[in-house]
Amino acid sequence: MEERASYAVEVDEVVRWKEGRIQVLLVDSDPIWQQRTAGLINTEPDMNIFHIATDKESAIRASAQLDLDEMILDLVLNSSQQDGLHTISEVLKIKTMPIIILTSLYEPEIIVEAVLAGAINYITKINYADVANAVREAYRGQSSLHADVASIIRNEIGLVKRKELHRMLTPTEKEILQLIGWGYRQPMIRELLGVTANTMKSHVRNINRKFNVCSVHEAAEKAKRRGLYDRQNRITC
Repeated sequence: MEERASYAVEVDEVVRWKEGRIQVLLVDSDPIWQQRTAGLINTEPDMNIFHIATDKESAIRASAQLDLDEMILDLVLNSSQQDGLHTISEVLKIKTMPIIILTSLYEPEIIVEAVLAGAINYITKINYADVANAVREAYRGQSSLHADVASIIRNEIGLVKRKELHRMLTPTEKEILQLIGWGYRQPMIRELLGVTANTMKSHVRNINRKFNVCSVHEAAEKAKRRGLYDRQNRITC
């Protein structure tokens, strides 16, 4: 313990270290939020703020030099959200550590960028009191996305999947899957699309291969589950 404590004081703004507690690095450039978040974490019996960093550079330095368990990071550092996003990727290059975002930003694009960069959770500051439980869950390896952003992440993942499907399928293949979903049989689909039996077989083979299934009906079900169609089996954008 003495060795660790003496090592820690070599870095500016060390707060404290407590035996047996989850050691958290807080990265926030706002003094009010530094105090508020540290006050919350330090009242918990199983965690404490070990160090406070105010910018990307000091956060990276502390991550490399200190024996930390987790990071709580505001994306807006010195008025730049890019600094916060870069901090995630740069820290994870040098150390494997759960990073929890605690920020006022709520734009879907930023949320997705933060998660793709490696953040394991994202909490808005209006719900900052939930960050302590997020730290605890992450330490146990049981972290789940906060309700703040879970629906946004699900929607964004769905959008990505739909875009992939649209790129993967030809216009005719989409029409075939839609008609299958509406209950049409292949002879009627051939007539509606004006294609021969051999051409229809070729389309079906390609569809089955792309979805890795044995029948075009299975492919149509997969396409629907992945959001290619709405509830009325209309092709989505």
